[in-house]
Amino acid sequence: MRTISSRNLRVAYVSFGRQTFDLEQASELVQASMQALRSQDVEWTMVEGLITSVDGAQAKANQLYGHIDVLLAQFTTFVDGRFITTMATTCQVPVIVWAIPEPNRAHGQRLSLNSFTGVNMAGRVLNQLGIPFRFVYGDAADVAFQTRLHRSFLFWKAWHHLHQFTVITVGEAPDGFFFSIPSAAAVKQLGIRVLQLNLDETFARALAVPDGEVEDELARVQSSVRGMERLSVENVLKFSKILMVLREDLVRVDANAVAVRCWPEFFTQFGAAACSVISALSEDGTMGACEADILGALSMDILYQLTESPAYLGDLVEMNPTDGTVTFWHCGAGAFSLARPDTGAQAGVHPNRNIGFTLEFGLKPGVVTILRIGEDAEGNVRALIGRGEVLDEPQRFRGTSGRVRLLDGRDEDLVTRVSRVIEDGFEPHYAIAYGDVFDDLTRLFKLMRIPVARF
Repeated sequence: MRTISSRNLRVAYVSFGRQTFDLEQASELVQASMQALRSQDVEWTMVEGLITSVDGAQAKANQLYGHIDVLLAQFTTFVDGRFITTMATTCQVPVIVWAIPEPNRAHGQRLSLNSFTGVNMAGRVLNQLGIPFRFVYGDAADVAFQTRLHRSFLFWKAWHHLHQFTVITVGEAPDGFFFSIPSAAAVKQLGIRVLQLNLDETFARALAVPDGEVEDELARVQSSVRGMERLSVENVLKFSKILMVLREDLVRVDANAVAVRCWPEFFTQFGAAACSVISALSEDGTMGACEADILGALSMDILYQLTESPAYLGDLVEMNPTDGTVTFWHCGAGAFSLARPDTGAQAGVHPNRNIGFTLEFGLKPGVVTILRIGEDAEGNVRALIGRGEVLDEPQRFRGTSGRVRLLDGRDEDLVTRVSRVIEDGFEPHYAIAYGDVFDDLTRLFKLMRIPVARF
């Protein structure tokens, strides 16, 4: 199984043209486009020259099959639906169809390219064929276009992660956390892979790591987390050792995320909190979920792919109908960079167990997207998505927390909105990431035929 990452999304660029339009102008646009596209952080296969025949499209598609993850098809002029049909059905990857602005802007001039109509036809064809695709429009060198194209690449990276997601679980779910382990039907529907590590064996491997081997890791974390010198040396060493072991395991099985049974054994047997381990992994781009929440880890990962920002996983612990806010909280887990800048990420001890180390901070202010991938009563996969704004205010509770004003209320009061979420039986862990990717999530789940509810 090949995992798609931000740096190895393999994208092929092809350009279509028709002889009856202005191919000289189209060819110039192709050269300019290829130059501008190289600034995108993907692995490019640039197909030189315009494809002007269906046979040419088939030949190029045969060469690309099995070597790309996404096809970027630029319609430099109008071409009929056979071109995209041939390439998309042969390559068998998602497609981005690209329309370019008509270059002749003065009134009364010839419609020299008619790119937009070609893309419109391609959208109809791809929709009928059931081939996933996105649409982009603009000049290659335009900054806004480059941003939209980057978002499209992030979208397909997330799409691939949903299809290839592998999660390591460390131990079983805590007693009564029935939602943490998805049903076999849900795992099959999503196509994810779940690999389980034995908790006791993981502890033993961690304790066997020599103290000297974790010095670099400790120094790196100490540069991001304040107040670690106040903690028990034993707690900090155990954190570093189990972090090293889990990093090795993630690489060994090519996993995307980890879900950890963080209590009670981490406290009662290992003698340290798992919160900091989950936080450090999430900070580095491997999302970590507490309480062995597999679909919580998946929710975090999808948000991370779309926003390029570490996701936070929190309980919904409070609502304030007066100002339309809810509070998300967890015991002490959160990527270090999510902390308010005025306090930074602080090292602490678990609020209920009084064992370190955990993270202490309020979430930084900003617009966020909320996501929960879960199951309905029949075991079918569904998703809950929402927009919010983390308020600029001090830490609400010990651990990590943030007060969020829910946006896009559709004239519903807060109690009605939250009541709907609770009464529909959504899981009590919610993934949150900075950035507005609500529309991308809606499109992603539509392509996956996963029903969506709105927070």
